[in-house]
Amino acid sequence: MRKDGRRYDTQPIPIRKHALLDPKEEKKEFERLREHRVPRWVYRVIAILAVAAIAVLAWFNRTNLAPENVLQWVRTSIVGMGVGDGYPKAISGSNVGARNFLCSGSNIVYASDTSLTVCNTTAKEILSTQHSYSNPLMQVNGIRILLCSIGGKNAQMFTTGGDTVELTTDQNILGAALTAKGRTALITAADGYCGKLTVYDASGKVISHYWFADYFPTAVALNPEGTKAAVTGVSSQEGEIVSAVYIIPLDSDKAVKPQAVCSGNFLSGVFWDTDGAVAAVGDTAAVFLKPNTSEKKEYSYNGEQLTAFYAKDGRLALGLMPYSGSQDNRLVVLDSSGNEIYETKFTERVLSVSLSGQTAAALTNGTLHFCSFSSATPSDANAGNDAYAVALKDEKSAYVLGISEVRLVKRG
Repeated sequence: MRKDGRRYDTQPIPIRKHALLDPKEEKKEFERLREHRVPRWVYRVIAILAVAAIAVLAWFNRTNLAPENVLQWVRTSIVGMGVGDGYPKAISGSNVGARNFLCSGSNIVYASDTSLTVCNTTAKEILSTQHSYSNPLMQVNGIRILLCSIGGKNAQMFTTGGDTVELTTDQNILGAALTAKGRTALITAADGYCGKLTVYDASGKVISHYWFADYFPTAVALNPEGTKAAVTGVSSQEGEIVSAVYIIPLDSDKAVKPQAVCSGNFLSGVFWDTDGAVAAVGDTAAVFLKPNTSEKKEYSYNGEQLTAFYAKDGRLALGLMPYSGSQDNRLVVLDSSGNEIYETKFTERVLSVSLSGQTAAALTNGTLHFCSFSSATPSDANAGNDAYAVALKDEKSAYVLGISEVRLVKRG
């Protein structure tokens, strides 16, 4: 045989890649390939995190996702799209009262002497409407806004989605309250009585009345579900001011006794931000009630003058001043039981206060103080010398109201 120097491999040709495998071998091969795939537990973790994120989003928007609010929430979201010219933004009208300057979500809502305006974070107007109320009072809760004429007989409930409900009373309006689901409460004068409470549903239909015989009503708040009302009233006994706080079930027409009565204290504000606690603000003390347990606690100002107050999520912020011109002004934040959870001092009068999360804001002469509950030292920012009201957008920024414009101020 002729040899030409070439060599050939005589080893058997492997056939694993080219032939059918034995079922047992195939199973082993499948398991080997699975080892290189993403483990199933990774998919489980991703699924759990996704469900948790959706649950958290639903929780924070649980009010908006209520059947009566879903359509309005969607319409509001659509209307709120777009970009404005940014802040500062000029005000329509000649005056905006400090009590009519509020933040809802991340939007600023304010009522001047001629118009009601809602703007998003870029100053784009979501809602702008004219009114003729000489002394307007505004309440905001979620996507709903209540505007009424103090001393008049008309009120309107708006949604940022564009709906409007008109309300008309027989006697002059003294105060108002609003729930996120659209229930509205108005306190008015009443012939032969000290005053009357009227509660309406989201469509403007009257669902409840209550007449006051002993105290003249000064302020009203509704619990989150709109099933009970807290009303402050004032009277006089032996030449001294006496105030009371009523807790009124709206599904009953029975007369109720005041749950709290205090002498020498003019209660002019009341808040019911959580189901279990009511806070009433007076000129000499704040009163805290637990309607379900009849607990009561009074936080005395100890002779200090109240200069500003704001309530949110069961907390109450107070601006206090010992006397006019004092350099020992205080910001105090109280929990739903009336206990101090934060205090700091300023050398100037506290003009306005606000709350968001774990932060309070205090506005003094031209300076905005961001006060974190975890820090004893506030973070200061320039608010403008004409600033007279603040509404926290979040823990790091706030809307500030000047004489002719709204500004957005960020924490330094």
